[in-house]
Amino acid sequence: MVNVQDVWDAKALIHKYIHHTPTIYSTSISHIAGKEVYLKCENFQKTGSFKARGAFNHILNLSQAQKEKGVVCFSSGNHSQAVGYAASMFHIESWLVMPEYTAPLKVECSKGYGTHTVVYGKTGQETYRKALEIQKEYKLDYIDPGEDAAVIAGQGTIGLEILEDIPDADAIYVPVGGGGLIGGIAVAVKALSPRTKVIGVEPENMDAMYRSVKAGKIEVIERVASIADGLGGTSPCHLPFDIVSHCVDDIITVSEAEIARATKMILQRTKMFAEPSGGTALAGLLSGKLPFGKKNVCVISGGNATPEVMADILVGRYE
Repeated sequence: MVNVQDVWDAKALIHKYIHHTPTIYSTSISHIAGKEVYLKCENFQKTGSFKARGAFNHILNLSQAQKEKGVVCFSSGNHSQAVGYAASMFHIESWLVMPEYTAPLKVECSKGYGTHTVVYGKTGQETYRKALEIQKEYKLDYIDPGEDAAVIAGQGTIGLEILEDIPDADAIYVPVGGGGLIGGIAVAVKALSPRTKVIGVEPENMDAMYRSVKAGKIEVIERVASIADGLGGTSPCHLPFDIVSHCVDDIITVSEAEIARATKMILQRTKMFAEPSGGTALAGLLSGKLPFGKKNVCVISGGNATPEVMADILVGRYE
């Protein structure tokens, strides 16, 4: 299990390499929601998403011998970019293994960090197995996006920053995929402000964490295409699932149309570019399913959407 001291240690280690992203108040979105709405802008983070935090924390905890061997990860985009960037900062060789359904823009961005980028597999499991083959062949350090305690602790630094900026937050809404993001945030927030509710938000057609929490065990679902492609896991990761089961107040689901409307609202009302995965937290708040209090923070987890997806959102294709 990850604890709050792990998160504090991560903050001390990575602060020189990542941004303390702003938590901004939106007057117009607050008016629409009928409550105070703050946006934690991880779309302004290094590589365009929160993933840089966990990647840096893992890599900075490696021994010199491990750094010399190199690192490998598998991801459909944001985690790969973060690992590639963090590794490049320390001249560490990296292999990024990405499934065939990864957005071409994310593949190109990953290559831009001077990595060995491998596109392989029609499913996450195929891609994962390929990453492990490469790890074994080259004796690399594997950086998992969800099952890695150092990665989760790194993501948890978002929770510390939110409470620095909004210490009296009533609720924090967090997008959920494999669970590493909400797991880290929940560990930090519940240790420092137990009264603050931590709410996970998933696409209703990719609701593996929601189903697992309700069942009391990890459930595996079929992968379905979602506008929030960064949240498209077929099952929660084991370590985050344990944390979520103990520390998260509730998980809710939202439709593709709700995600599209929230993402469009962020762009129109705040002039910020958020990917649909990042808009999912706001969609959860606007759904009104869990009206916990007047002061709410939505984690905008990233801003790495393709222009084609954003164009479809703006013309209302998903509504």
